[in-house]
Amino acid sequence: MKHRYTINFLFLLLAIFSNAQTRRIYGTVKHNNQPVANANVVELDANHRYLSHTKTDEWGKFTLTVTGEKTSIRVTHDDMTRFTSKIGNQENWNITLNKKPKSEKDKPIKKTYESTRLLAGIAQGRFIPQLVCVEQLSDTTFCLVIPVRVYSSVEDYPQGRKAVVQDYNSRIIATGNCIDDAIAQEGIPQRWDPIVRTTAIEGPTFTHEVRDFFCYPRFLFTKTELEYMIDHSSELSCFAVDTARGDNYWMYYPCKTFAKEMQKILNRMLK
Repeated sequence: MKHRYTINFLFLLLAIFSNAQTRRIYGTVKHNNQPVANANVVELDANHRYLSHTKTDEWGKFTLTVTGEKTSIRVTHDDMTRFTSKIGNQENWNITLNKKPKSEKDKPIKKTYESTRLLAGIAQGRFIPQLVCVEQLSDTTFCLVIPVRVYSSVEDYPQGRKAVVQDYNSRIIATGNCIDDAIAQEGIPQRWDPIVRTTAIEGPTFTHEVRDFFCYPRFLFTKTELEYMIDHSSELSCFAVDTARGDNYWMYYPCKTFAKEMQKILNRMLK
């Protein structure tokens, strides 16, 4: 009986301690003094892992339960600059988001072409073709849109992440930079093999619901870089694509048809 009381007391202390570590913050998100609805509001730890999240309502307001003072708050919305700050002891937040400055992403897309004959992934020993979109921005610049898995509906793929093309000697052939933030979308890419799935973490608790989320970052390459890959396709080892959190890589491998398919796409776009 004494041991039972001791154990119950320890659980009570643990519950009190856990509750003492969480608190609520609240605030408003605006752009040009107008409320921003449906903005993602996320709490991040020091390793950029998602601890809790919510979205703003139609008046741009949010309430978020956070775990402590050493974590960070991040707010994102389509076509707007992200806001990130240490939470500290601040409770009330008035956040202003601005439109992103014009960049390569603002160039009109002249032509697009989708293919499953360029890149593939490997899962459980299987070679799985990926649906890759090639976008023509100009006669000399192109984007490869490569699906990247994320683990939550509030994750995004930030501008500046890279796709590094390497040969079999680990030499860098080319580097494509992500030219804008890519927002997570629920669902699998077309023709994605159902064998590759994940269990998402939604909010502060773990769920067993199987849900798929992908971002579609746009990696900028020049015509010269793509032509070099075509001419040296037999030397290409992999495309090492940064994860959304920038802590690892997703590995994609050129299909045997990479050179022929990429040349066909360029010919169609440039004629």
